[in-house]
Amino acid sequence: MVRVRFAPSPTGYLHIGNTRTLLINYLFARAKGGSLVLRIEDTDIERSHARYEASIIEDLEWLGITWDEGPVRQSDRLNIYLDYADILLKNNSAYKCFCTIEELEKMRENSLKKGEPPKYNGTCRHLSHNTVKSMEEEGKPYVLRFRSLEKQIGFVDDIHGRIDFPRDHVDDFILLKQEHTPSYNFAATVDDMLMGITNVIRGADHVSNTPKQIMLFEALGHKPPQYAHHSLLTGDDKKPLSKRHGVTNIREFRNTGILPQALMNYVGIIGRNVKKELMDMEELIDTFLLDSLSSSDSVFDMDKLLWFNKEYIRKVPAELLLKDTGLSPDLKEKVLLLRENARTLNEIKDMLSIFDGVAIDGEGIEYLKTQKDIRQIIEIIEIILKNNSNITFEQLTHEIQNRTSVKKRDMFMMLRIIFTGRKSGPPLGELFHLIPKDTIIKRITGFISLIS
Repeated sequence: MVRVRFAPSPTGYLHIGNTRTLLINYLFARAKGGSLVLRIEDTDIERSHARYEASIIEDLEWLGITWDEGPVRQSDRLNIYLDYADILLKNNSAYKCFCTIEELEKMRENSLKKGEPPKYNGTCRHLSHNTVKSMEEEGKPYVLRFRSLEKQIGFVDDIHGRIDFPRDHVDDFILLKQEHTPSYNFAATVDDMLMGITNVIRGADHVSNTPKQIMLFEALGHKPPQYAHHSLLTGDDKKPLSKRHGVTNIREFRNTGILPQALMNYVGIIGRNVKKELMDMEELIDTFLLDSLSSSDSVFDMDKLLWFNKEYIRKVPAELLLKDTGLSPDLKEKVLLLRENARTLNEIKDMLSIFDGVAIDGEGIEYLKTQKDIRQIIEIIEIILKNNSNITFEQLTHEIQNRTSVKKRDMFMMLRIIFTGRKSGPPLGELFHLIPKDTIIKRITGFISLIS
């Protein structure tokens, strides 16, 4: 049976790039009738925090993603990694390295001077048993390194096809650090092996890790899983998506007023060849194939996400919309009207000021100042509303047209700003009966005071 894993590190909030990895694994598992394991890779003691793990799990639940096993924490499995490190040491696939930080830095500098990528030069690879024993007795700190297989490594990627690495691509990388915590590649390999992971689907930035993990599988006498490396998300500048591009983590999207259904739909079609864009989770699962994913990086378009969000806001049930916005059920009629023009839940909440606010925004004020008929329009509105608070919008506009020569288009814009405090929004005729008349009077009073 297909088994995949999502393995975030709790060193920060859940990033949209990692969310894409999660969703691709989820869609693949569900399409194949397989299972998804949630693994928390928290062996980076200094940077990992419980609050980030909690926020990741909270975000997954908000996104509507369910996993079948876990969360499994690597910090609870340290003895397992030590056992497998001992196996590699005994079968001569690993060795103890006593090189100091200064010596390693010198190696790095020498490699860079030669124009070569920094790599370990194997100084401790051939130390005798007696030398190693002597250094240990002296209390010299050491790391455990993998004795790299001196051969070409290649594999067939389910997205990129055949990928081969030269003989010298992999150096003798670290398995256990000085504090005896495992390196990423070692812990990930042991876990993938013991958890029976059949398919490792991750970002293309992990391609260089794959030959190291394949070597470890061979050294441990196990067949490696099938690998697939999806493209990365970039900003408009084609550079990796980061904070400089704006909102990037799930918590921020949530706080911005993005619906989880919209976010999952958009992320689920990025870089895919699909027949239609709007799809619920079941449709995303039914249409998912790894070979539908492009091998080229994809631009994350915030405007496109907002388009998806607007479409979902329009069709989500009213009760769910009120719950997501945290608004009272007695605002249902107003919320259902406002959602037609809202791209986010926050915009809906912001537009509620139409009904109880008295301010006119800067753009609206500047427009009204340019209208020579504005004072006459204001006087007519005040008189009509004070004499007949139950007047309909059609009756009001008819009265204004009878008493002035203002163009219909200009009249409607002036009325929109006077009634709502802004130049855009839902149909004015539908809004008018919901706006308290004393709110309109207060807006008028405030504007007259401003221009006076």
